[in-house]
Amino acid sequence: MGRYTKAKFKTYKSDGAPFFFYIDVVPLDISQYEMINHIKLLEGVANNSIMPLPLRVDRIFEGESSIIIRPKEPISFTFDDVIAVVNPVPFISSGIEKLLVFTEIRSSEEFVASLSHTKAKMWWEATKYLYGRLSTLEEDFGAFLRAYLHTLIRAKIDEDDLVSSAISYCELIRDVCFKRIKSKEILEGTGGKEEYVSLYKKKERNVYKKFKKVKQELLYPAFIDVEITDTRKTGFKNLERAESKILKYIPLLFYDDLLECMLQNIKKLKEGNVDIFDPSSIIDQGIIVIHEKQLFQPEELLKYSWLTDFNEIDFNSILSTIEPTFPPGLL
Repeated sequence: MGRYTKAKFKTYKSDGAPFFFYIDVVPLDISQYEMINHIKLLEGVANNSIMPLPLRVDRIFEGESSIIIRPKEPISFTFDDVIAVVNPVPFISSGIEKLLVFTEIRSSEEFVASLSHTKAKMWWEATKYLYGRLSTLEEDFGAFLRAYLHTLIRAKIDEDDLVSSAISYCELIRDVCFKRIKSKEILEGTGGKEEYVSLYKKKERNVYKKFKKVKQELLYPAFIDVEITDTRKTGFKNLERAESKILKYIPLLFYDDLLECMLQNIKKLKEGNVDIFDPSSIIDQGIIVIHEKQLFQPEELLKYSWLTDFNEIDFNSILSTIEPTFPPGLL
């Protein structure tokens, strides 16, 4: 194979690389994968419905930080006599497991190389302490999680039809994505203030119309500033005292990618030729916790805060489940 060279994804110092997870309703089709190792990895997370968005496998492979999008408030929904709450620690833990699996698969496809455990640990140690002021994404991903509680979890508790509830859930997310893309702006905060910024930038390009070259203004996804706070010294309770810096990201990609996923899900669910994730699995895993309303005190919600360094997550144990495909980081 010639001499060994270092496998490397191209990354950028100005890239804030925010990411989060959503709860999928349609299992991944693993028949598209050919390598036995990849199939085994995916079979190991076959019942894991927590999907990363976007797949920032480049940051993990290179050991460079990214930003977990953190809803400002605990995510809960109250039914008649119960309260359903999203438990951040097992939620993030399950999402990371899926993200590491995809990183191993992608790096072996791109570089014939496996994920370095050292680099993966570097990524997690840097990432878990960072907070990005991402107002609209925080709001929307919180809304997506509440939508799941309102539709699938409610249907499971009430023993209603799960397929129709899954369609409703996907339609709710679809509508939010459509709304953001159509509005062409989101609310972001830097320097202690918030303002609406455009999702697009305009560029003038030469195009051909009726065999004539004309100038036309085209829209492209815009890079948006995001203020990144490092809480390693101050903790999340003192965000205003922590050091911060300004990086960039492309928010439109979140809504484009998620919209495409939801449209595909809706099509498959309406055609009726696909299985769905049973909500029981994430209840059994403690990702969603069901409390009796009468016994639940409002202050108990505080233990489900997203503003934490997630030190309770056993990252090494998750990483140890990822079977390497090739030597790490080498061609």
